[in-house]
Amino acid sequence: MEYISLKGTINSAVKVISFSPYLVRFELKTAEQNYNCLVAKDALNFVYLAEEDAPISIFGHFNKRKQLVVDKYHVQSGVLAR
Repeated sequence: MEYISLKGTINSAVKVISFSPYLVRFELKTAEQNYNCLVAKDALNFVYLAEEDAPISIFGHFNKRKQLVVDKYHVQSGVLAR
């Protein structure tokens, strides 16, 4: 399995596509191209943190359908209002 590390922005709304197991998808926009990404590990936290156009760094691998399965991520989110 080949792993890849990318930096870019979230280019679409984060959508829940499965509840068992919990699975979300989004589109990652980098300088070179766009990637369809899936998050399963810590997906609930990802839905809470991720916003459209937010900068993100990811580490993951491609599945058989050429989707990028995210193993680790770091979302730079805005300051929460109190």
